[in-house]
Amino acid sequence: MLAAAPRVAPDAPAILRGPSRLRVLDLLRFCAALGVVLFHFGETRAWGTPNAFPALSAVTMFGVYGVRLFFLISGFVILMSAWGRTAGHFAASRIARLYPAYWASVLVLGALAVGGLITDHRPTFAELLANMTMLQHGLRVRDLEIVYWTLWQELVFYVLIACFAAIGITYRRCLAFLGGWVFLLVVAERVDADLLQAVLLPFSAPYFIAGMALFLIHRFGGSMFPWLFVGAGWALAIVSVLGEKLPAVDRFGPALGSALVVGVISLIFLAMVAVAVGALDRLDWRWLTALGALTYPLYLFHHHVGFLLIQALHEPLGNRLALPVATAAALAVAYAVHRLVERPLQPRLRAALERSLTVDVTADVTQTPAPAPLAEAPAAYLPRGG
Repeated sequence: MLAAAPRVAPDAPAILRGPSRLRVLDLLRFCAALGVVLFHFGETRAWGTPNAFPALSAVTMFGVYGVRLFFLISGFVILMSAWGRTAGHFAASRIARLYPAYWASVLVLGALAVGGLITDHRPTFAELLANMTMLQHGLRVRDLEIVYWTLWQELVFYVLIACFAAIGITYRRCLAFLGGWVFLLVVAERVDADLLQAVLLPFSAPYFIAGMALFLIHRFGGSMFPWLFVGAGWALAIVSVLGEKLPAVDRFGPALGSALVVGVISLIFLAMVAVAVGALDRLDWRWLTALGALTYPLYLFHHHVGFLLIQALHEPLGNRLALPVATAAALAVAYAVHRLVERPLQPRLRAALERSLTVDVTADVTQTPAPAPLAEAPAAYLPRGG
């Protein structure tokens, strides 16, 4: 048996029981972010050479697939956070979670770019403004930072889940939702429908779908339909990744390179399967929460922070010392953003958003007052007769 029997009634829309946080997910999120960091730091042109770490890059090149792990975790966590909530409260929690650190990132990186410290592109005011909304991808405006493209994928997914929450999330509706998503995803690819593809997210959908199914397994126990969706997500992910240009193929050859990529994607899925069935429940150390808190700001800030530091330090310190210094500096910046931006702003923003959901819309002070009742007519003006 891979999982226990269902823990709660399948169609109960109640809030989750049991521990409110799976700390092992914080560990996996941090590992995914660190993989992306090492991939970018190893590949950046700031070293002044196309391959500063020939041996190390054979490993760090697979850090690019950390983004796929992010999407898989998001499918699991976002369904968990939306369960039992209204669409409004879910939206408030997501906005408060995403925007404070993101705004800080846009402001800091925008200032660096406008000041000429980042020389690849100097954004216009319109580009900065579009990036502040996090909607720049939909507006066809250039991302200020290379990692922002994933945020559009997340935003569209959040909108889909918010619409689902407005209907009411239950176990059987989740199965129908996942089945419809898989079917329409394939149809959109078949007919080359741009609108459907924009909504259904063909790049990240296999991971979101599998992550949601794994949450159902975690919450209700293993049964055939959720496992089928996990398998479908894995199959779609493999088909998609093998259709991409794979640096591993150039490095290791077609057979071994493709096998390594399939192995990495499969390992990502296996890690989340282990979370879903409770095999990693013992990894519940409190300090993992701190790692999880660093993940989002580390992801947002590392690229240009690392670029500037590596560019400045690789000659005086040497490559082998500059790499850990740049990594430590990126972690320090992430910690500062978490303490100085996220911790004070997130609860205030969320509270303000949730208060706006409780406005009494029936008390409209601009409503036209009801006309006063007519005074009784004097006796002299009353009609005579019967």
